[in-house]
Amino acid sequence: MMPRSLAACAVMIAALTSAVDGQAHAQGFPDRLIRIIIPFTPGGSNDIVGRELANGFQERFKQNAVVENRPGGGGVIAYAGVAKSPPDGYTLLIAPVSFTITPHLTRTPTFDPVHDFAPINLVADVPFVMVVPSSLPVHTVKEFVELAKSSPSKLSYASVGAGTPQHLGPELFKLKAGIDMVHVPFRGAIAAIPDLLAGRVHVFIGAINSLLPLIREGKLRALASAGTSRIAALPDVPTMAEAGFPGVEVGSGVGLVAPAGTPPDVIETLHRATADIIATPGYQERMTAIGVVTVGTTPQEYGRIISEEYVKWGKVVAAAGITPE
Repeated sequence: MMPRSLAACAVMIAALTSAVDGQAHAQGFPDRLIRIIIPFTPGGSNDIVGRELANGFQERFKQNAVVENRPGGGGVIAYAGVAKSPPDGYTLLIAPVSFTITPHLTRTPTFDPVHDFAPINLVADVPFVMVVPSSLPVHTVKEFVELAKSSPSKLSYASVGAGTPQHLGPELFKLKAGIDMVHVPFRGAIAAIPDLLAGRVHVFIGAINSLLPLIREGKLRALASAGTSRIAALPDVPTMAEAGFPGVEVGSGVGLVAPAGTPPDVIETLHRATADIIATPGYQERMTAIGVVTVGTTPQEYGRIISEEYVKWGKVVAAAGITPE
């Protein structure tokens, strides 16, 4: 048996070796290609943010960084694939809000957003807004609720598919407001908007970037911001909390995560780079132009947000009676 003093020395040497190895890893990182996996097709806000980060990494690290679009399964293919990747910082994931929703919609989840990933930074948010057709005779959220209560199950809401924020946001609103509405799913916001404009569906809670032009033209009426603060482009539109419905918060946060087990020094290197990228005026101007809000958090703060969102959406799925498939 090893003497106690020798055992203590061995433990100390092992700890020092591990620390030196981790520091050496971080000092040499990155020394090859970084891949940023996007769970959707090219062109959307997640893709745009991912490409901004890839360009910024190349500029700062003097190493190639590429975006790889890996759509399919509502993002599951990308999420599960990155979760199983080597935890070395060279395979990263752009994580949208559906990242914390999807596991609640399947009986056998293939990834855990809380434990399978190392948070790096919540870099952006796409604000959501509650809109109705201009022909609907309501001008506030409370008036909409009164109309819904006077016409049980006659009002409907549009979504861009089951399990999306545009689906669960209205379900959360239904629970908080004590009303019932019929869910009408569409294959994307572009497909939903004609029926919304025509009044065939009565409300939509969706991303501001696709709705703002129609709000400004007077074709849609914005009743409330679904975030914690008012939307800069719509300063006169109250938040849900200001409208009398606190807790109805829906958005589309866009973050960067790595596989769990990625060395802390590598996470810190990536965090410093992302913080630097999103602080540049050019990045912020380009995000503002497409209706995206620059955020920025510590890895610890982002981890807390992921955990809270995961719990919140699990409760909404259960309360809405959505059966995992």
